Amino acid sequence: MRGVFAGKPAFFQLLLLLFLILLGGLLSSFLGLGMLSMLKGDAVNLMENPEMLRIIQFISALGTFLLPALLMAFFCSNRMSSYLFITRLPGLKAILLTVGSMFLISPFISLTGVLNKMIQLPGFLDPVESWMLQKEEEAERLTTLMLSGDGISTLIQNLFVVAVVAAITEEFLFRGALRRILEKSTANQHLIIWLTAIIFSLFHLQFYGFIPRMLLGAYFGYMLLWGNNIWIPVIAHFTNNFLGVVSLTNPRLSENEYITGNVSPENLLPFAAMALGFLLLFFFCSTSLKKTLTEGDNQRFFLRS
Repeated sequence: MRGVFAGKPAFFQLLLLLFLILLGGLLSSFLGLGMLSMLKGDAVNLMENPEMLRIIQFISALGTFLLPALLMAFFCSNRMSSYLFITRLPGLKAILLTVGSMFLISPFISLTGVLNKMIQLPGFLDPVESWMLQKEEEAERLTTLMLSGDGISTLIQNLFVVAVVAAITEEFLFRGALRRILEKSTANQHLIIWLTAIIFSLFHLQFYGFIPRMLLGAYFGYMLLWGNNIWIPVIAHFTNNFLGVVSLTNPRLSENEYITGNVSPENLLPFAAMALGFLLLFFFCSTSLKKTLTEGDNQRFFLRS
């Protein structure tokens, strides 16, 4: 069965990917419900059980993102590793520049998030706006609950689920499988990158964070274009989520609006100035990263098939 759908058109492969996402989502949901059925008392309520919520999030990420990506690579190619851009390990310089660029772009991404929240839809779209706000509040409530808890053990669990697992599974699906499908429809790499970024942001159903997530998705896409290596956007994605987990769980950092991005109106102008300053440094760092990747600082092979 390997590569059986490799010659199929993009539309067929897109439908196949959607089917696999739905199938993986259903399987992970059934598994999660099965685990919940074995619990008793208040432990059944996910809103009272952050540890179980983390486990279900882990299962969901594997079923909804990673499994469809791996199956697409199996059914639509003869070399799964090449299909998902995972044949090479990035060099140390590329890794450091990737992490550094994510630190530098973080304030600007937070600034776009502030501006995104200021957008208001026309009056006739009030029902849509109410639904969007409801989804945003639900996502924030679940995130806050999942990250709740004290101690190094809880922090490690959060970093594993929210940073490590999310980075790998989401990048394999969006920058890996989805990108390969879009490549069958167009050779315009910029169009592929931005379409993938838009779909990536929409998939999260957090519309008040649509713009910053889309911009991050586009940057991840360009990283993959420069280096032809999925581990570069994975590292970038991990760094972004790592910063989010640490800033939300550390009491001292969570009170700093410049770090969390929840900037008050009176501090918006100085925050914007700081963000633009960091953005200038980011351009220098990302330019250096592009040069490093295009020159081949990722040539150590560790997977061949």
